Amino acid sequence: MKNFKRLLSIMLVLALVISLAACNSSKDEEPVSMDLSEDAETDTKETDTEEADTEEANTEEADTEEADTEEADTTEDVVEANSVEEAVRAAFSNLPDHIYKIGQSDFLNKVAAGDDMVIIDIRSAGDYATSHVKGAINLPWGGTAISDGLKSISQDKEVFIYCVSGQTAGQTVLVMNAAGINARSVNLGYKFGISKVEGFDELITETEVNEFGSETYDIDPEFQTVADAYYAGLAGVKDTTYANYKISEDNLKAMIDNGDDFFLLSARKAKDYTEVHIEGAINIPYGSTMLDNLANVPMDKPVVVYCYSGQTAGQAVAAMRLLGYDAVSLNGGMGVGSNVPIGWANKELPVVNQAVIESGVMDYFANKPDHNYKIGQQDFVDKVVAGDDMVIIDIRSAGDYATSHVKGAINLPWGGTAISDGLKSIPLDKDVMIYCVSGQTAGQTVMIMNLAGINAKSVNLGFKFGISKVEGIDAVLETEENTFGAETHPIDLSIQAAADVYFAGLAGVKDTTFANYKVSEDNLEAMMNDNEEFSLLSIRAADAFAEGHIEGATNVPWGTDMMTGILDTVSKDGKVVVYCYSGQTAGQATAAMKLLGYDVVSLNGGMGVGSNAPIGWINKDKAVVQ
Repeated sequence: MKNFKRLLSIMLVLALVISLAACNSSKDEEPVSMDLSEDAETDTKETDTEEADTEEANTEEADTEEADTEEADTTEDVVEANSVEEAVRAAFSNLPDHIYKIGQSDFLNKVAAGDDMVIIDIRSAGDYATSHVKGAINLPWGGTAISDGLKSISQDKEVFIYCVSGQTAGQTVLVMNAAGINARSVNLGYKFGISKVEGFDELITETEVNEFGSETYDIDPEFQTVADAYYAGLAGVKDTTYANYKISEDNLKAMIDNGDDFFLLSARKAKDYTEVHIEGAINIPYGSTMLDNLANVPMDKPVVVYCYSGQTAGQAVAAMRLLGYDAVSLNGGMGVGSNVPIGWANKELPVVNQAVIESGVMDYFANKPDHNYKIGQQDFVDKVVAGDDMVIIDIRSAGDYATSHVKGAINLPWGGTAISDGLKSIPLDKDVMIYCVSGQTAGQTVMIMNLAGINAKSVNLGFKFGISKVEGIDAVLETEENTFGAETHPIDLSIQAAADVYFAGLAGVKDTTFANYKVSEDNLEAMMNDNEEFSLLSIRAADAFAEGHIEGATNVPWGTDMMTGILDTVSKDGKVVVYCYSGQTAGQATAAMKLLGYDVVSLNGGMGVGSNAPIGWINKDKAVVQ
């Protein structure tokens, strides 16, 4: 994603703000079950059902005739946003408890009872001819049949729409409701929902063609124009990555891997997004306020929307396209048990799984060794001299590495994704020693490497303040470049995705006050003087804190129970600045806290010690209190 990874860190912060703003009531959130083995096909409660998409990515509801080839401009090019925008926004702001859906069993019960309603089948003409629900009228997806038929659909009866699996019916139901039609889509569509309900075979085996009566209804002319453009536009994307205003799981993965320039939007609940989401996704939960929270969603690039399995993402895509966004939905959504094998998680594509991350972070501290994931500079140099079988990682810049580095060191420069990209190449069965310039960013890196299963330590005080000061160091320095061997190993998908987000996010803060997920001593002092809202956390020992600390700091000492103490003491609302002695263990804390959802940075040089002068708070003669 060109520029996409650069924005990840900023976007992740925005996600929290947007999520909190958008998640106002229970009816606004689409429910989720992350038990992918759960069979939800016969669930009859609309707000507890999951949607499913077609098995064939991007080929759902193929049309039997070529759609109108006239120009399908975006909505804003066709008419000025006025009554159309009002109608689209009203469809969301007045979102009913049933969220424009009906459970497949409830629907067939209504059919069996002979309820006075309209049933629309938007599958292909061929599928309709083979078998359809009794009384269903066919308006095939893929051309303008649906928009042409709007004027024939009753506005004083309930209207039920089904497609193959629910995703394009989701788009259609939003269009119809915005047009003034009281429409709902059938959960999981015909293939995954209706056809799976036991005891209703006689209701879904009809082949007789049904048609509308002669009565017609008024459709706002401006909205009719926009709806015509919406459905005519399907012809323009028919043979592209975005056929049916959707994208396949594999094509989305390729876009992410290729660094394509697009925006990824999760419409799942905030809590479900936090637990599991696709790398780089921003959370704007589906619900009545969703369209009011699109300010940070660009209108000049593709927007990929995903929900649980596609149906409410379809609604969101239709609304966004009618408002001028270039939006498509992810085939199968995140994936649920009832739409296997489609859906992102069902295809075992990488996700940020917060449960895995949280467990790993807590274990990292609970099982903290006595060495604190660090090695003294002298001990490290002694191991190099002795020729110990270990891996040495230099995360300084490529320029610093080329000038001089420790013998055998491999360069994974800090500041981009080199470190996360290199995780799979770092042996899991050897000691790994990491050094940076002063130890602080190596502290961040060592935490993430251990989370990934790598037995890593950071070298105390880094190259500048530690290694280079060891007597006789010149004998173990070189300029020759070293590289990894060809052997690689898998990294847990959730951890790899989290690491990718973490290191890609450095680009987004590069030229800010918080570059490298750090804050300078002067900038922290300015934040304090300006009375900015932030939390200040000291992880130094309690006795050291009592002797002197930065004003306003809360003390949660470094140790095996530190992270528990942080979670109990430090709010995730707002910026957090953490400091230790010289920055190295604060670096570890910073990495851990960011992975747990904190907007956190560490203080450059920490409180300051003699060996890292002139950096550090007291080394710069900043004020302390007791």
